[in-house]
Amino acid sequence: MEYQISSRAYLKRARERLGENEQTSLIYAALELRCGIEARMREYLEVQKHVSRKKKKGWHVAKLEKSLEQAFKSGEKIIRWAVYDTDPDILTICFYYIPVSKSLRKTAEKLGDNLHSKKKFIPRDDPYWAQLRKNLENTAAQLELANKGTLLGPPLLNPRSGNVDMKIEFTSKLDIDVILRKIMDNTINVRVEYLDAVPDKFEEEAHIWSFDD
Repeated sequence: MEYQISSRAYLKRARERLGENEQTSLIYAALELRCGIEARMREYLEVQKHVSRKKKKGWHVAKLEKSLEQAFKSGEKIIRWAVYDTDPDILTICFYYIPVSKSLRKTAEKLGDNLHSKKKFIPRDDPYWAQLRKNLENTAAQLELANKGTLLGPPLLNPRSGNVDMKIEFTSKLDIDVILRKIMDNTINVRVEYLDAVPDKFEEEAHIWSFDD
């Protein structure tokens, strides 16, 4: 089996390790999650034409964070880009950009502590292991949320052409042709919102990535 390097692949392997009742599996899960967070940040940068190759190649979380802020200048805001029919109450499709949060970035740096040799032996019944599992499961949940959005960055306006550049991931369950035809063949209304948190109705309305694919 090939070792896939997408953020979702790292997350999937981390969840598999967390499903095992072994101390060693927790260490491997920490590695996968650390890589998954870095990968998601790079995935946002790699598709942007205005970002230099040098900034796309970095892996230090702090440097990736700086590059993302320079590229998007949207901070922690979640972006909802919704297409409505001529009737403003009829939602055609909705995309979300979900940034890697500040807390998740900090967690990524802390996960690095688990990737060094231990200074002393830690018994199986030590509370350390239970706390580590709890922290890793929380991290996995946060990374899954960041991966559910399918906008690879905020929609950006090209000042020369006046066009809006959007990088979108399509899931295998979405009929792309039907969606695009509906958008292009009809008069539509686009509504863009900058949110502080993912809304409760997110799962019902959005084009999201399914982890069951």
